[in-house]
Amino acid sequence: MHATVIGSSSNPHYQQWLRLLRSHGRKKSGCFLIEGKREISRAIEAKVSIECLIFHPTAYQTIQEESTSILSHFPSYLLSDRLFQKLSVREHPDGFLGIAKRIDFSYHPLRWNPRGLYLLVEQLEKPGNLGALLRSAEATQVEALLLADPHVDPFNPNVIRTSQGAVFQVPIYQNTPAFFLQQIQAHSLSLWATTPHATQVYWDCDFTHGGVLCIGNEAHGLSPLWLTHATPIQIPMYGKSADSLNAAIAGSLCLYEARRQKALNRKT
Repeated sequence: MHATVIGSSSNPHYQQWLRLLRSHGRKKSGCFLIEGKREISRAIEAKVSIECLIFHPTAYQTIQEESTSILSHFPSYLLSDRLFQKLSVREHPDGFLGIAKRIDFSYHPLRWNPRGLYLLVEQLEKPGNLGALLRSAEATQVEALLLADPHVDPFNPNVIRTSQGAVFQVPIYQNTPAFFLQQIQAHSLSLWATTPHATQVYWDCDFTHGGVLCIGNEAHGLSPLWLTHATPIQIPMYGKSADSLNAAIAGSLCLYEARRQKALNRKT
């Protein structure tokens, strides 16, 4: 594999890659950054369109020694340590970056499994929370993640990093809350809304037949639309200061309880 060496920060390719660190730059170019050898490999497995790969000198040497590596099949660029560090969002990067074409989740055909488990997130703002929820969604084998009016770009480098590449493995659909509610009701799926104001504890819910679990904005929770039409559920708080859990932790707890119930139901 031969890589093109870029030695100046004024290089037009490099300038374009730097712009991908911001949401505006990703939307304008139609591309996004993937950091990490594992994450790039998972994107390739998911048939994401990879434009090129970017290497730190140490990582490039590793690829040269792995003559059968799948990562050697793409146009490649080699950066100095200084230039690579400016593109990386990690404290300890592994030396692998990729540029890929954006996926438009709003045009995915949504096929509902009447007994499947779905996760809906409304207006999440923190990339780390979305990434962590994607990781838990993949681990618990949800049918899909539903992004209702998202405030965070699923192609934010920190979403990809926190999800460990699960963003490429979990089916994602993006639309308005009203659209998703209409679809959920049309398919007669159960619907649960997490809120600290509920009286029913999440482990007392019957998740065995599947349905849609809703997680809201970090500061304001779910909108009245979901609290009106869904069964409100809460995670008990036994301390004195916090009234609710982090959105990613709350969603993960409920997903694992649903998966636990489904596993027990299969055994009986």
